[in-house]
This record gives sequence, structure tokens and C-alpha cells, in this order.
Amino acid sequence: MTDSSSLPVHMDARDSDALDRSIEGLSAVRLIGILRGYPPEDAIRAARLAGDAGLRVLEVTLDSPDAISVIQILSRAESNVTVGAGTVTTAERARTALSAGARFVVSPTTSIEVIRLCADSGVPAIPGAATPTEIHTALDAGASAVKLFPAEQLGGVDYLRAVRAPLGNPPLVPTGGVTLDNVAGYLKAGAVAVGAGSSMFSPATPREGTWSELEDLLSRWVGAVT
Repeated sequence: MTDSSSLPVHMDARDSDALDRSIEGLSAVRLIGILRGYPPEDAIRAARLAGDAGLRVLEVTLDSPDAISVIQILSRAESNVTVGAGTVTTAERARTALSAGARFVVSPTTSIEVIRLCADSGVPAIPGAATPTEIHTALDAGASAVKLFPAEQLGGVDYLRAVRAPLGNPPLVPTGGVTLDNVAGYLKAGAVAVGAGSSMFSPATPREGTWSELEDLLSRWVGAVT
């Protein structure tokens, strides 16, 4: 594990507050990179490449190896990337992630206890939802935005468009199956931002050492949403 003391502790205030403004911040960044399953040192390397490419918001999922330590290191490192925690399913896990320095929390489900903890802590919560009822419930509980998940399996851009109007155009973040080929369609249909996981950070990258390919891919993703 990388020693956090070896990393300079500094973060650009403008970028570290990217999601503190809730929906306004999400609208500005438009893209959340989801880093899942990378060993700690590889996760830190990938996060640095993301920042260099212009990706400003990164979610480290708690089902990744030593995820809390990775969040702690990245939140303290010299970086222009806002780091949050993903796959947060309980208030206890949310509390641990926030203590480690997570600046936002993403869940795969509509967990009211997680939403309320984040609201009480002044931290954006982006819970997962699939139906209009779940979306409404999440926002009513205090969510900053709602992760529409799994977006492609639910019907993709057409589903996003169909649920937005009856609900008063809520802030939705499609995640699950978002790719370079369809990201523009989601944003055009009204997504406040999108979440991209394996289509951005391939699980094979650490194993195969294809870091130059990742650099190119990250640049393409940032270009696709700007």
C-alpha cells in the first residue's frame, strides 16, 4: 500500500468544491468516473491520469480493494479531482467513507438512512433508483441527484426521457452501460451528468499494464462531454 505521507497534501479549492454546490457542480463537470476493483496503487495511478486528462470527479467504489485507504490518500493528495465513495449501502459505510475524506456518496439503491446522513453532513448523496417512485422517494429524502441505474438495461436514453417530464425534470445521473457511443445522447436527453465505470476504467488495465491506452481513453471521455 502506498504511504500517504509520501504524497503532497494540497487540493485546488475550486475543484475540491465541485460537488459541494450540488446540482450546479454536477452540471459543470457532467462526468463521474467510477473506479472499481483496482488494487490500491493502481487506483491511485489511474486517478492521477484522470486528473491529468481533465476528469474532475472520481468515484471509488467501496467494494474495491482497500477502498477507504485509497479515498483517504486521494482526498489528501495534490490533485484537481474531487473524490467520492460509491457502492455505499449503509449509513455506517457512508460515515466511514466521509471520515476518510469522501466529498460525495453514491449508492446502488435508495437508502434513506444514507441520504439523511449525507444531508445532515452537508455532503451530496446520489442514490440509485430505477423507477419513478424510487426517484421521487430519493429526492424527497434529500438526495442531491439520483443515479438512474442500470440505465441501459432500463431502456437507455428513451427511458431517461420518458421519466424526466412526469417527474418535473429531476436531476438524473444515468449509470450502467454508458459508453462513448451513447454518452452524448444521455446528456442531450437531459441527464445532469453521467457515470462511467468499466467503459472508462477497464478491469484489464492493471493486469495488462495498458496505461497509455487508459490515458487516451480518458482524454476521449473528457472530450465527449465538453
